[in-house]
Amino acid sequence: MRIVKAVFLSLLFVLFINSVHAEGVASREEAVNYYNEGVRAQKKGDFEKAFKEYQMSLMLSTEYNKFIMNNKAVMLMQQGNLGQAAALFQEILKQDPNYMPAKVNLGLIYDTQPDKCKALEYWADLFNIERLKPKDSVLEEEKKAPQQ
Repeated sequence: MRIVKAVFLSLLFVLFINSVHAEGVASREEAVNYYNEGVRAQKKGDFEKAFKEYQMSLMLSTEYNKFIMNNKAVMLMQQGNLGQAAALFQEILKQDPNYMPAKVNLGLIYDTQPDKCKALEYWADLFNIERLKPKDSVLEEEKKAPQQ
């Protein structure tokens, strides 16, 4: 009797896991669809619809959170709310310091400011300035005296 019960419970467990997995895949696919609809709406300038689509995507899966946050910050930029957009980009970079779109967008915001030096921090990553720096100091070569 114990064997039958164990087999029955194992079968239920397998069916439950498969059901949960199938729902998870469906939810991710729906999340992607909502995200893509949000992107399309944003490109058309329909920010209200884009926001709603992004929210639906987040309800189904948080997997696309930083992408959605980035796109929302871009909407803020497009509406002229540069301070709010910058704060959102910085929040993204706290979560993922290597997320290049947020760095590029912050660079663009700071490039519009009178003191453009802050933008350099973000452009440095974009252009990989560290890789381009010389490995040693530069020595000026000997000069020839002008001929008379």
